[in-house]
Parts: sequence; structure tokens; C-alpha cells
Amino acid sequence: MYKIGVIIPCYNEAKRLDFSEVEKLIMLPNIKIFFANDGSTDNTSEIINQFIVQHNKDNLTMFDYKENTGKANTIYTTVNMLLQDDSLDYIAYLDADFATNAEEFIRMLTVLKAQPLDFVIASRVNLLNSNIKRKYYRHLIGRIIVTIINFKYHLGIYDTQCGAKIFSKEILKTGFSKPFKTSWLFDIELFIRLKSNKFLIYGTEFPIKNWRDVEGSKLKPNHAIIILKELLNLYRTYK
Repeated sequence: MYKIGVIIPCYNEAKRLDFSEVEKLIMLPNIKIFFANDGSTDNTSEIINQFIVQHNKDNLTMFDYKENTGKANTIYTTVNMLLQDDSLDYIAYLDADFATNAEEFIRMLTVLKAQPLDFVIASRVNLLNSNIKRKYYRHLIGRIIVTIINFKYHLGIYDTQCGAKIFSKEILKTGFSKPFKTSWLFDIELFIRLKSNKFLIYGTEFPIKNWRDVEGSKLKPNHAIIILKELLNLYRTYK
């Protein structure tokens, strides 16, 4: 099975970081977990260190960044560090609150086991017998963003914003070759880069069965203005 490095970006996640989910992942022989602490001002760094010491496993690492630069920059920096790790075949990232739980992520891995793909991304489609619990305003903002983006870029992706994604190192070398111009919409920016290099045909969306909004999310209704500015930035940057 492929070796996969999983980045968990953290900013002030001391109360939301679900270590019980992390424990399910570190039991897998092909997984390495990389906590990326984005300059947290609470005790996130301390509790991650305690978890690493407690478990004493060589597949647990923390990158403790002292300055808060935002999720996009933290993932960008960490991905480029992991691209130098020859032991990894794929690099993934998961939100620290595990809104997409470990079981769903493991199901995503089975897709890679069944067929060689360059990426697998989680998709929150509320199908029959699924359990997708999203706040209405978050769902609405997400659908508006995707509609606007697809009008210009025709990505053909239903859910660009779910925080569970797995990519081969080969396409990440292109997708993460330079810093992102956006923060909230960096995932979309990544997919625009991949499409311009004809990489989108080598991956798939995976409809997860369970997803939940976790209290303390940093996305609020008043962020709509910021997101609109980032959309305009994308339109100006990627003709």
C-alpha cells in the first residue's frame, strides 16, 4: 500500500482537536501524521506534544510554526517540506476537528488501493442513507462559490471545500509550486492550477457518508465579503 503523509493544520485547536480520531489513523502501517501548528496562541502546541510523547510512535510529528500565517500558507509550507520526503507517495490534509472522521478517510484510502489515482477528494453530497450535517449558511455559501467558479473555470467539481483531500506527490509539485494568492479559497486555486496542467482527469471525488459541522468553525456568515474579494482575486490572477 502507498505511504501517505497526513497534514493536520492547527490554529487554536486545543478544545477541538480530536485525538481519538488521530489514534485510529496512527494504527495504520502506511500513515504518517504531521501536525502543523500555525502559531497558535492557546495550548495547542503543548497538548500535541503530550500526545506525541504519550504514544511514542515514529509516525507522529509536529511542525511548530511560531507565526500565524493562515491555513493556506501553513499547508503550502508543510506540503513543500513533505515533498522532500522520499518515503511518501501521497500527501493528504485533514481538518483538526475531524468533521470528516477517520473512518471516512480510511474509506477514501480504499479507493487508492483499488486503482492508481493522482487524487481523491471528499465530497459532501447528501445522498440516500448519508449523514451530512451542515449549517445552512455554509452550504449556501459553498454552492454559490462553486457556481461562480464553474461559470469561468469549468472545474466540474461538486465540493471543492471539504477539508479531506489526498494527492500524489507528483501533481503537488505543480499545484504547490508557488504560494497561493487566496486564503479561504486556496483549494479552488489549487484545482485551477491542476486543471491548467491537465491533471484533473487523474482523480475523483469520493462521496463520504458522514460529515458534521463542529462548533468553533472559523467560517462565519460575515466572511462572505472576504470570500467575494478572493473570488475577484482569482478572476484577476487566473485568466
